[in-house]
Amino acid sequence: MRAKAIQWATEPLSTRIRILAPGAATLLLISCSGDPYNPMPGTGSTSAPVITVSPSNATVTAGQFATFNVSATGATPLSYQWTRTGVDIAGATTATYSFTATAADNGASFAVRVSNAFGSVTSQGATLTVQ
Repeated sequence: MRAKAIQWATEPLSTRIRILAPGAATLLLISCSGDPYNPMPGTGSTSAPVITVSPSNATVTAGQFATFNVSATGATPLSYQWTRTGVDIAGATTATYSFTATAADNGASFAVRVSNAFGSVTSQGATLTVQ
């Protein structure tokens, strides 16, 4: 027997196959949970960001560089926005934020919002101590 047509339809969480053929047909379906193109949920093309390493508290001397880092997974591209005590920092849009610390920065909390097309997540705040 010869199949007249096989139609494929994919959705993010399932795959359907429709066979248009006269008579009986045998069809083998393999099931997977989540995205069939990404068998590891949380790491691929349809996942919201997840922070895997949050920024850590830092202590520096006034005039030294203070550096905060974040690591995140999720569908790319990931976007980053650092905040200082809840206010967005202009131009601070990468996974690392470095700046020259002043006495005015002592006690400030730095956090980062990581976003993609599927959502966003904000890290815990990291406190800067300036001596």
